[in-house]
Amino acid sequence: MMSEHSVAHSRPPVPLIPLRREDETVVEAADYLVHHLTTYRYAKPVSRNYGRAHVEPRATPYQRVLSHEVVVDPTPARLTAHTDFYGNSSTYLLVDEPHDRLDVHSHARVTVAERRYPLDAMSRSWEQCTPDHWGQLLPAESIDFVHPSPRIPESAAARELSQSVFTPGRPIGECLAELTGLIHTEFTYDSYATTVTSTLEDVLAARHGVCQDFSHVGVAAVRAAGLAARYVSGYLRTAPSAGGALVTQPAGEMVGSAASHAWLSVLVPGTGWVDIDPTNRTFVDQRFVTTAWGRDYGDVPPLKGIVVGPPGASSTLDVAVGVVPVASASGAE
Repeated sequence: MMSEHSVAHSRPPVPLIPLRREDETVVEAADYLVHHLTTYRYAKPVSRNYGRAHVEPRATPYQRVLSHEVVVDPTPARLTAHTDFYGNSSTYLLVDEPHDRLDVHSHARVTVAERRYPLDAMSRSWEQCTPDHWGQLLPAESIDFVHPSPRIPESAAARELSQSVFTPGRPIGECLAELTGLIHTEFTYDSYATTVTSTLEDVLAARHGVCQDFSHVGVAAVRAAGLAARYVSGYLRTAPSAGGALVTQPAGEMVGSAASHAWLSVLVPGTGWVDIDPTNRTFVDQRFVTTAWGRDYGDVPPLKGIVVGPPGASSTLDVAVGVVPVASASGAE
C-alpha cells in the first residue's frame, strides 16, 4: 500500500502526494489577476512583425477563466484568436508598419481550485497506467503524449532515469513523487546554462537548466516507461507589490514566478492528469495557473514569430509576469 508521507528508497526527500480524504475540508478556490508583458526593443526599426502567443489561461477541471484580453502596442493590423488540436487558445498578431518596439500584454482573471487525487488511483501500479488500461473514455489525442516528440526524442539517459524510478509494481503516486524529487535534487537550476534551442541530451549531460528543461526531462522519463506525459506552460503565483506593479521577486521558495513557468502532467486512469513541478519539487496546486499544453515546448511557446527588418538588426527581450491574488468573485477574501 502506498504511503502518503514517504517513499521507502534511499533517495532525497520527495513531495507529499495530495490525496483526497473524506474528512478533509475543501480549500476555497483562489482568484488571481494575471498580467504577462513581453517587450521587444529593436536597435533599428523593423517593418513587419508577425507572431503567435500562447498567453491565455485555459479552462481545466481545476481552473476557470473569468476574463482575458491581449493588447498589442503598436496597434496591430490583425489580431485574431485560434484554438489548436489540444484545445489551447492562442493569439495571432500582425504589426504592419515601421516600429522599434513591440509590447504584448496579456490580462486575465482566473479562479484556481484545490487539486486532490483518489488514493485508489494513485496507489495502482504504474504498469496499470499504460494505454492498454485507459478504457474508452479518454480522448484519442492522449496517445500523442506517449510517443517521442520533436524536442523530446528517445534517449538512453532518460530511459536509465526512468528505470530507476518506475520499478516493477510500484504505485504510480510514489513514482511521480520520487521523479519530482529526483530531478529537483540531481539537476541545478541555472538560467544561463541553456537556451530555447538546447536539446534534451544537452540537459541530461550537463544536469543544469531551467523549468522548460526539467519538464522535458520529466516527460522523457515518463514516456520511456510507456506512459502519457505532456508539457504544460503557465505561471506561478507572485507576491503583490506596492502600487500593483509587475512582480520580479518569487513568492517564498518558488522558482520561476517572474516569467512563464513550465511543468509536466501525467495521465493516471481513475483520476485523469496529475501535474508535477520538478523545478520546485512539488505537485501542482493552487499557486499555478495553466495556459497551454502540448507534446513539448515547441507546441506552446509563450511567443514566437517572424520579424522583417534591416539585415543584422539586433533586439532585446524583457518579460514580466504578475499573478496576484484578489478577492473572489463572491467578495470573499
